Amino acid sequence: MIQASNPQPRGTRRTSQPPRERFEGTLPKLHSHAAGIDIGASEHWVCIDPQLDPKPIRRFGAFTEDLDQLVAWLLERKITTVAMEATGIYWRSLYLKLSEAGIEALLVDPRQTRNPRGRKTDMQDCQWIWQLHAHGLLSGGFVPPEQMHGLRQIMRLRCKRVKEIGVTLVEMQRALSAMNLKLQHVVSDVGGKTGLAIVDAILAGTRDPLVLARERDYRCRASETTIAKAMTGTWREECLFELAQARKDYLHFQESIADCDKELAQRLETLVPKPTCEVALTAKRGTTRSEFAFNAAELATQMTGVDLTAIDGIGPSTMMQFLTEIGFDIKAWITNDRFCSWLGLCPNPKKSGGKTLGSMPTTANRAAQILRNAAMGLDGKKGPLAEFFAKIKRRRGRAVAITATAHRLARIIYAMLKNRSAFDRTKIVPVLTEQKKQRIIDRMLKRAASLGVPLVKAA
Repeated sequence: MIQASNPQPRGTRRTSQPPRERFEGTLPKLHSHAAGIDIGASEHWVCIDPQLDPKPIRRFGAFTEDLDQLVAWLLERKITTVAMEATGIYWRSLYLKLSEAGIEALLVDPRQTRNPRGRKTDMQDCQWIWQLHAHGLLSGGFVPPEQMHGLRQIMRLRCKRVKEIGVTLVEMQRALSAMNLKLQHVVSDVGGKTGLAIVDAILAGTRDPLVLARERDYRCRASETTIAKAMTGTWREECLFELAQARKDYLHFQESIADCDKELAQRLETLVPKPTCEVALTAKRGTTRSEFAFNAAELATQMTGVDLTAIDGIGPSTMMQFLTEIGFDIKAWITNDRFCSWLGLCPNPKKSGGKTLGSMPTTANRAAQILRNAAMGLDGKKGPLAEFFAKIKRRRGRAVAITATAHRLARIIYAMLKNRSAFDRTKIVPVLTEQKKQRIIDRMLKRAASLGVPLVKAA
């Protein structure tokens, strides 16, 4: 009987080959003093080269004291570069600790570090990350400068408060509708001057519809008679309580937005250098709830040297949200194509054997969503970008038009920031060549012939 050279005990499971053995003798090691970290909420697993330490894999906690011990151990082993997964927000504290210690920290997309074989554990994950990073197979993601972290976090908080204000307005409308008060049907915005004045009068104890109608602002299109009819309903205590709570939340979020604006203005003023040239700003009307309490367009223009609000669909709020996500410097992306690819606005086809089998999903990106929201605002408007949106919408649908227009906005913004050039609307106007003109005429003649209507060229 022939026996196997390496018999295994009965009942045991054959494990996959370790990552170290798979790489042995196949790829050159580019980073000899590298480390791989598997990030977790309560613990971090770290792996370094076994030649640097007899115990190359260690587990550290997530407390600040544990992070200090982790960094000290890496410095003792002369680690110069570290790769870690971008897991939630748990990587931020360790990333800052490593940066302060002078260790290069590489933030990697989890899709690059996915272990293709073997049983998945935290210990094996950190080994796999170290192997990939040591052989130069990982590329780091974009991390804004340290000074932009605070701006981005405060701006995200402000955007969240703006959305929550919209929720409180819906709660007000629901409470009014439950009492058959049709204020939202005669006033365009319950959060406007007329709407809030009537709500405050109701909460103050006023029940007479004629008295409530006198709170109407002179700019309101609805007359006092119409408002009085809308304010005739059934007064219920539970609905009045719900209305009072929604109004209180509205005031709270307004104060929070004002505090965020104050903090943003202070931080931006410390970053804004002395203006070297004056840029004429484009006057745009901002919305009531998202408008800044300071001149955001002027501060951002002094930082970037260009006025992004001159672009169709880009206002001061959109500009500040986008710049706090990518930073005021575009040097992190070498080309326009890489910038759009990072945003996830480029097609990502899945090809095999020279054939396109579909499209791969793109990474969710906050900056790309901001541009998509700006593109949606161009629907039904005038201008070359709005015409481009309408053309793609007729051919491919609204969803494709939003992404295509956001892609064009991204390319325009990149060119302006890199070249420090002003927005020129004439450069994006499609040129009507003789060939295009002839195609349009042929298409019109063919369409008219199918309808039985003869067309005659004018003299």
